[in-house]
Amino acid sequence: MKRILLTTTSLVLAAGVAQADVSFSGTAGVALIDDNGASDAKAGSTTSYGVDMFFESYYDFDITASAESDNGVAVSLGLDMGAGAKIDYNDDDEMEQQGAPVTAADVAVSYAGWTLTVDHAGIDNLFDDTDGAHDVKLSGSIAGWSVAMTSDESESHSSYSLSGDVAGVALTLTGTNNDDNGGSATKIAASYAMGNGLTLKGSVEDESLASGGEDEQTVGFSYAMDALTVGYTAIKPGEVAGADAFGDEWDFSLKYSAGDLVASFAIDEADATTIIADYALGGGASAFAAMHDKAGTANDLTAVGLNFAF
Repeated sequence: MKRILLTTTSLVLAAGVAQADVSFSGTAGVALIDDNGASDAKAGSTTSYGVDMFFESYYDFDITASAESDNGVAVSLGLDMGAGAKIDYNDDDEMEQQGAPVTAADVAVSYAGWTLTVDHAGIDNLFDDTDGAHDVKLSGSIAGWSVAMTSDESESHSSYSLSGDVAGVALTLTGTNNDDNGGSATKIAASYAMGNGLTLKGSVEDESLASGGEDEQTVGFSYAMDALTVGYTAIKPGEVAGADAFGDEWDFSLKYSAGDLVASFAIDEADATTIIADYALGGGASAFAAMHDKAGTANDLTAVGLNFAF
């Protein structure tokens, strides 16, 4: 009798659910990398390359399933499988190990414009994505403003973000009680598109100095001229850096985009230089070359390779 009742209950619960949509996607690639031994020296690294220059390949395979009930509750599941390591040549220059355990469940439930995502130790801190160990994220909108909150339940860490538009000015507020230095931090960023390709931007950051954080203020602009975009940001470092004027630190960039080619150049006050080129080969394939000359350090990076998306 119990078995019959359980089966009947299961049918009732499933009756109002539409057939799930399942999709498959992924990326794969190979690269020749010289990072001056940074991959071996990284704390927690499980791979020893033994040489500065080496070949590395990777694949990342994603499966997504989603369904929506008659009462508007949508549920989605994401599975991520992979192997090898991908060089993050256009962000933090690190080898990103692929292959999260298939047992890691990334499940999201959505209703009335709000989404609850649960992925144990797999959600980024909204203030600083170097802390990717949060477990729960709630996101939605209130009066036209996008709102999100995350939590790492085991460590009592949290983060939040709020973004919206006021009179054409895009505003974003982010914060956390656990930044890179283990303290509290907040940041307000604003940008305004003036038209004719010119965008103004600025930000104010407040970090816990007791934990080694660094307050920072920035003002800058970007100007798009057909295929070329110029960017400049003047930075006022915080108390830890000991500087007290805008422009003591700065970033300058050029980006060229035409057809299948995207190339960029960036430099800062310390003569740290970055040159990146991406070329779309068609059919989901692309080639890249990157050079990062980090002044005053031994962490320079050179990488060339191919990526393929499917």
